[in-house]
Amino acid sequence: MGIKWDESWAEALALLFMIIGFVSSLLLFNPLLSYLSVALAGFVAGRVYYVKRYTEPIFPFVLIIVGFLIGYLIGGFWVNRIVVLVIFITMLVLSYYLHLKKILVIFKSESFIK
Repeated sequence: MGIKWDESWAEALALLFMIIGFVSSLLLFNPLLSYLSVALAGFVAGRVYYVKRYTEPIFPFVLIIVGFLIGYLIGGFWVNRIVVLVIFITMLVLSYYLHLKKILVIFKSESFIK
């Protein structure tokens, strides 16, 4: 009756990232630093979504991203949760768009080395 990690890795990582998001939002007392950290997390999430969108099933990665965001929103006592949500989604979409238009490129791509 053990846990099958090959089947439930996405849920376990989503829970881990939820805890990471919760703890990181609790440790940042300054709202400006909280907004900057969630903007960075949204930018990284957009990059992960761009890299994984066609190569692997995307739902586990979306679950992990949403897990982090929910954990961050639960622990964000010193910030406006609507603003955090808007910043995260805006940066995710911006990062995805920049990668899609090849303004930012993946390190292993041919266009990275010029």
